[in-house]
Amino acid sequence: MADYKKYSIPELERLRFNEEEFYKKYDNCILLQTCNRIEAYFDKSYCGGELNGLKNDFKDFKVLEGHDAIIHLLRTASGLESMIVGEDQIIGQIKKSHYNAKKLGKTTKYLDTIFLKAVHVGQMVRRKTKINKGGISIGSAAVELVEKTVGLENKNILVIGAGEIGTLVAKALIEKNVKAIVVANRTYERAERLANELKGMAVHFDKLNEALNFSDIIICATSSPHYILNKSHLENIVGKKIIVDIANPRDVDDNVRELPNVVLYTIDDLKLVSDENLKKRKNEIPIVEAIIEDEFRALSKQLKKLDVEDVIKNYDNYIECIRKKELKKALKMVDNGKEPEKVLEKFSEVFAKRIIHDFVKLAYNEDIEKNTIKNIVNILSKRNQ
Repeated sequence: MADYKKYSIPELERLRFNEEEFYKKYDNCILLQTCNRIEAYFDKSYCGGELNGLKNDFKDFKVLEGHDAIIHLLRTASGLESMIVGEDQIIGQIKKSHYNAKKLGKTTKYLDTIFLKAVHVGQMVRRKTKINKGGISIGSAAVELVEKTVGLENKNILVIGAGEIGTLVAKALIEKNVKAIVVANRTYERAERLANELKGMAVHFDKLNEALNFSDIIICATSSPHYILNKSHLENIVGKKIIVDIANPRDVDDNVRELPNVVLYTIDDLKLVSDENLKKRKNEIPIVEAIIEDEFRALSKQLKKLDVEDVIKNYDNYIECIRKKELKKALKMVDNGKEPEKVLEKFSEVFAKRIIHDFVKLAYNEDIEKNTIKNIVNILSKRNQ
């Protein structure tokens, strides 16, 4: 995992994966990327000898394994690992990440179980505690940051992006005493719908320069994979401009800071709002952690049950393969005139000895990591397929 606690937003941008390329390279995994975190979850039981190679691929990431990784995901879903403690958007992001991986056939029963539990825990935490009281989000935090630093009263605001985050920004602006709100989006119809809700106006993307000139404060929240604003877009803009970039990935090139009339804030600057938010919700954290602990215990039982089910299924497959092979030999012997009673006796002896022989041989094989019944059954099942 890599997040805002260790890396700045530009550093996270460099670590960010192209999702399509990621899933071409890796299996049995789920990629979770938000505006201030990049996390990849792998099913260790399917990685086998590839685990060390994975650690090399993710050398700039903090690696958590087993229970630690699961608890981290539950904490993330609960909003405890977010910059804005308790924010609600992370649940939707976890759902979407799981859905994308599952659609591509990249998940496993373990990962499905863990991610569904994470979503359940996130929803339960917000229902049973006040960790998200006030509904603060990255969008509302951006508005609060501007309000604290330069003020919003009688300002013209341009919101670039009418998706989920842009909508959150817009909702936070409704309550403020701003002069005018303009919404720009590549799909004009979406901009128009949001602008109507705000009693503002929508502009086509090709009129963005006029909108930039008109605005005092610009909040960028698109899902564009590339910069939509850089120094060249703003060089001829008249008047001082405050820009807040909360897009994922970023919308605004850092080179705009070279312009004397432009002040750029990014998600890194939201830490000011984050610290105040943490103070307000600090009393709820132990309650959330207690819920996570209880739900983790329940999840652990689920995962153990999956373990047992897998072992039984593999063991059944292994026994069935041996039975069919030995039965084929026995029937051939009967066809060749051997006494059926003696053939059956021989069949049962060979069948039992074969099972015991395979188990004993593998149990004493030092090359097998952790000679557990589960690992032995898995290997036997694969050999007899």
